[in-house]
Amino acid sequence: MRYSLPLTLRTSPSESQGLQDNETFYQDPESSTMAASSPLNNRSLPDSMTPNPSKPSKEAADIQPWRYRGYPAFSRWLASDDDFFLLRRFGCSSARVALFLQDQVARCEIALKAHDIQAMQASLDSGTFRNDQQEHRPQAMEDLATVLERYQKFVLQHMALKSYTRATKFQLSNVKQWLANANGPIEPEEVEFLQEEDDLIPVASKPKAPLRRFIDRHNFLTLPACLRERSKNARLFTEEDFEMQTTVYNNDRALDKVVTFITVLLGLAMIIGPLWLLQYLATHRSNLQARLGVITGFLALFTTLTSLFTVAKPFEVLAATAAYGAILMVFMQFGTYPTASNNGG
Repeated sequence: MRYSLPLTLRTSPSESQGLQDNETFYQDPESSTMAASSPLNNRSLPDSMTPNPSKPSKEAADIQPWRYRGYPAFSRWLASDDDFFLLRRFGCSSARVALFLQDQVARCEIALKAHDIQAMQASLDSGTFRNDQQEHRPQAMEDLATVLERYQKFVLQHMALKSYTRATKFQLSNVKQWLANANGPIEPEEVEFLQEEDDLIPVASKPKAPLRRFIDRHNFLTLPACLRERSKNARLFTEEDFEMQTTVYNNDRALDKVVTFITVLLGLAMIIGPLWLLQYLATHRSNLQARLGVITGFLALFTTLTSLFTVAKPFEVLAATAAYGAILMVFMQFGTYPTASNNGG
């Protein structure tokens, strides 16, 4: 996963004064009202106000992002990582369309039943499709098949969308941050879908363990160069995007290896640690309660670590904990020695 860094448009005092002095006004041809328009937001800004229209620079793209960036840059950035590509599932509209199609199917069923009743009253054969003498029934079947196919396809597609997890606030903040860094290259009304937070889904986001999500959120953990894909920024955001290198890409493979390495070390510690500790307690003739306390503590620690380092479901965590508890009980038996007899021998 990657994250967008906050970016402030740097403008020298002279440039800032120039923008204020060059503030323009435009007239609405329909309402004939005058409104102030900042050059940063005016999409009809003349070429004369750009530093060099024939060879646009980053400064020109910052002043006219809708012209030099727009959807080409926004689409490239969204496609650069799975966690950036967010879309709406349109849950409310989908429910309404599904109900509409369901009603159409129901109406076709009613019409077909009416034709069946007419055929029965007219003593017509209802046991054949090929020689059906009810003149309207074949067409009613065609209509039902067409509407039913539309309904079933839509329901299956809606079920697939419903299975997607909701976009996290971190994923949403990345998209909003990029749009802010690019000085609003997209029409405001066309990015209003980002306000529907409960309806947004990542198109292709793989499940991640809580530890991995924690690493993604905190960039101080990815400062080493080996954990970053610095070449990806250079490849994706060249002069075509006017040096807008505000996105930090983590090296997924390297991070996964780090998490795997930590998981293996902790797994070994969870096996070797109680083995030696229980043996120590048995050697020093500690009571049973002490050894049971050690087992209880390691079970709680194992459950916590399994939840943090894996994407296992709760019942899978419970099953793994039960298996680990059985292993610890075997360890405790290894540390149990028979009491020496007073008879000698």
